[in-house]
Amino acid sequence: MAKIVSSKTFEDLIKDVHEKGLCGECGGCVSFCTAGDIKAIEMSESGPPKYTNKDLCRNCGICYFVCPQTHVLDDKLNEKFNYNPPIGSYKKVSSVKAVAKEIVEEATDGGAVTAILTYLLEHNLINGAIVCKKEGPFNRVPFLATTKEGLLEAAGSHYDIFQPLIKLDKYITFIPTNVKLKDLVNSDFLSVAIVGTPCQIHSIRKMQELRILPAHIVNYTLGLFCNLNFSFNNEAREKLEQKFIFSFKDVKKINIKENLILQLKDDRRISIEFNDLYEIARPACFACRDFSNVYADISFGGLGSKDGYTTTIIRTEVGQELYDNALKEGYIKEPAEINTSSEKSEILNKVIDFGKKKIERYQQALKE
Repeated sequence: MAKIVSSKTFEDLIKDVHEKGLCGECGGCVSFCTAGDIKAIEMSESGPPKYTNKDLCRNCGICYFVCPQTHVLDDKLNEKFNYNPPIGSYKKVSSVKAVAKEIVEEATDGGAVTAILTYLLEHNLINGAIVCKKEGPFNRVPFLATTKEGLLEAAGSHYDIFQPLIKLDKYITFIPTNVKLKDLVNSDFLSVAIVGTPCQIHSIRKMQELRILPAHIVNYTLGLFCNLNFSFNNEAREKLEQKFIFSFKDVKKINIKENLILQLKDDRRISIEFNDLYEIARPACFACRDFSNVYADISFGGLGSKDGYTTTIIRTEVGQELYDNALKEGYIKEPAEINTSSEKSEILNKVIDFGKKKIERYQQALKE
C-alpha cells in the first residue's frame, strides 16, 4: 500500500462531503477503510456512511482520499487517463449488441455489458464480476457473479430499478456495488471485473493509484453512463404518477437515453425529461461532473444507439483488448449498417452534449 501522509480523517469527510450533501454513497470509504476488519465505519440504511465505533478509527485518511467528491488525486488520474472534457479520452465509439439470445432478452439495451462479462468468465480471465441484481420484487443489491447464470440474474438491472414499492416509504435507484470489494480482501480471487457508475469507478481508480487492497484484483472496470440517480418518498411518487398519468405498478422496464423512458405493461412508453426529475434527484448527483464514466476501461449506455443496442466507448488498452477479443469470439456484434461514420458521429455528438450539460450543471451547483 502506498504511504499516505494526511491530516484528513473520517471527521473531515463528514464535514467536507456529508454535511454539504455531496455524499454519493458509493461505498468507497467503507470498502477501503484500513479499519474495515474491525468495522470502524459502515454504510447507513439511508444516507451517508457513519461511524460504527469512532474509537476504532485509525485516522489514516484513506477514506478521504478515495472519496470521489474530495477530488484528491484527480490531477494524477486526469494525466494518467489523458482526460479532456467533456467525455475524456477514447479509442473507439461503437454501437453493439450481445449475440446470445438469452442475454438480449434480459438486457435493458443491447446486453453488451453482460456479454463481455460472460466472455471474461468463460475464458477464465476473471474469478467473478461485481454487479447488482434483484433481491425479491422490490430491491437491488450488490452481487458477486461467478457464473453465467449469475450474470443473467443481474442483466438489465442497472437501470430497471424503479419498482412499485407501494409498502415502502422511500425509493432509491443507486446501488453501492463497491461495498462488495471489501469481502474479497482475504479471498483467493485473483481477478475481478466491476460494473459501476462514474463515482464508483472514480473511487476504485483512486484506490488503485494508492495501491490499496484489493486494488490488485480489479483488472476490468466497466462503466455506466450516469446522468442522475433518484431518491424519493411515497408523496413524490404519487406526484410523478399524477403528472405523467401512469402507475409504478404498471411499469415493466425503465431505460435512460435522452430522457427517462418508462415501458409499461400495456406496451405504452412514457418519456420524462430530466429537468422534470430534479426535485427527486439525489443531491450528490449535482456535484458530479462525469456523465460518460471517463476513468473506466469501457463505458456503456443507451444514449445515441438505436433500441436494442448499446453505445460503447473504449477508453484504455485493457478495454480495447477486451472489446476486440469479445467481438472476435462472437460474444458481441457491431453491425456495419449502424456503425457508419455518420452514425458514430451522431452518437458521439449526443454523448458530448450530455457530458457538457452535466459539467454545466456541476458548475451551477457550485455557485448555489
